[in-house]
Amino acid sequence: MSLPDPIIFSKPLHVWLGILTLLLLIIQISLGIAMVKTARKNLYRIHTKVVWMVLIIVALIHAYYGFQIYFLK
Repeated sequence: MSLPDPIIFSKPLHVWLGILTLLLLIIQISLGIAMVKTARKNLYRIHTKVVWMVLIIVALIHAYYGFQIYFLK
């Protein structure tokens, strides 16, 4: 199955997905640091459920695009 690779602001989609993955990883790390420093329990749900799940989904889509570009074309 071949996915289309649209161009957004003169960059392919897999580049934007990589940037988004990096930003989500930075948010995840900063939430973890904030949880340790302040011991706030309301950050736990965001850290373990919301950002983590979005990060995994975006990273898997990004990895599939990269795999498709280098091995399936």
